[in-house]
Amino acid sequence: MSGMSFVSFRELRTSTAKINDMLTDNGKIVVTSNGKPKAVMIQVNENDFEETLAVLNQIKLTKTINNMRASAERSGAAEMTLEEINAEIALSRNERQKRKVAGVINA
Repeated sequence: MSGMSFVSFRELRTSTAKINDMLTDNGKIVVTSNGKPKAVMIQVNENDFEETLAVLNQIKLTKTINNMRASAERSGAAEMTLEEINAEIALSRNERQKRKVAGVINA
């Protein structure tokens, strides 16, 4: 991660002007908490702000799908047939409806 700037949340609160300059110079900053990465700040401008958000949302979606696939592989759910999947969905919906009727859930 050469060229990557790291700052703590404390530094973010106390040195915003300096960090703004770092962001302008480097384009991105990793924000840490207790020395561990917690967030990434990236430079945007008004011309590409929405496109940047769309790209970030696509990355988040891809990461979520990959996590779901890995979880399905670990649990064996990846080997389920469509019929088995539909049966699980029906069972879940039935249980949810029972809880709703019993007043356990609102929706």
